[in-house]
Amino acid sequence: MSQTPGYLRYLPAVYSTTSPAFLTQYLQIFEKILTGIPDTELNSRKGIAELLAAPVIGNLFYPRLSFLFPPTDSDFIPPISGASTNDETQLLTELNTYIGVPDSSDLMAGYSNTKQTAQTDPLSGITGWLNDFLVWLGGWVDLVVDNSWSIDKKRTVVAEIMALYRLRGTPQGMSMMINLLLDLPTTMTGVSFSANNTQSSITGQMSVVVSNPTVPAFPVSNQVSQAFVLQSAYQTGSPVVSGYLPWLFVVKLLLPNAYNGNYILTSQNVVQIQSVLTQLRQILRKIRPAGSQFDILLIPSMQLQPSGHASQLGINSLLGEQGITT
Repeated sequence: MSQTPGYLRYLPAVYSTTSPAFLTQYLQIFEKILTGIPDTELNSRKGIAELLAAPVIGNLFYPRLSFLFPPTDSDFIPPISGASTNDETQLLTELNTYIGVPDSSDLMAGYSNTKQTAQTDPLSGITGWLNDFLVWLGGWVDLVVDNSWSIDKKRTVVAEIMALYRLRGTPQGMSMMINLLLDLPTTMTGVSFSANNTQSSITGQMSVVVSNPTVPAFPVSNQVSQAFVLQSAYQTGSPVVSGYLPWLFVVKLLLPNAYNGNYILTSQNVVQIQSVLTQLRQILRKIRPAGSQFDILLIPSMQLQPSGHASQLGINSLLGEQGITT
């Protein structure tokens, strides 16, 4: 004897029939919501029991979203918007089975005479929800999430920001924060010239390092002319008892030609570097400790073009000293 399907078996015997099919399908709505069944009648949505049984609720507020990836994936933040479009579609579809974002199409289209000219992306709803969710999640850790960031960049910054707060105000913490927000180190493509003046493409990396400045050691002598005198304010070349300047940070922007002397900057490289410099100043003004200053240095300080190629400041050459900013 076959078992009566689903919740139908709890009804009086007079209702325990699969004909008409409407009653069976109607009860599946409640069964899906309260217990969860692997049916396709409701677009494969997860029921409450399935939602609570799966490791979703606890992981939803951690941007790794571990429940979307196999346990063997050891990446810190496995990418959603990766190189494979099929993988992205599969992951976002799986996420939507737990969330159930309504269709983002024009709800008034059926009440107007205008026709929808553009086809709506079927995943735009869950993508928009995930972006808004990460912005909201960032607010809980005192982070203003940049809407221009990709989904994976938002997930990574939200996941790392609390640990970086513990290093706030230190050279290491500032360096890690800058590299995280500016996606550094980054690979750049320049040019190089061989001995016979043949041009070819070459790649290199641009990165940022933050440190305290190195100060000269102070002399100690038994002669009056060499006696150590502690000044009320720091003067260039004066001794510093602590051995470093706690209120000054040296921010070194290391260009590809700092690692490889054959790397020649192009005009596109200079535009990219200037953009990074602008963002770097904005970030440093926000993350530096109160009352401190920073000095941005371009390493190397300057590069001249090979023979027969003009060096144009701001076009294919940059000056390294950016000055102290208060």
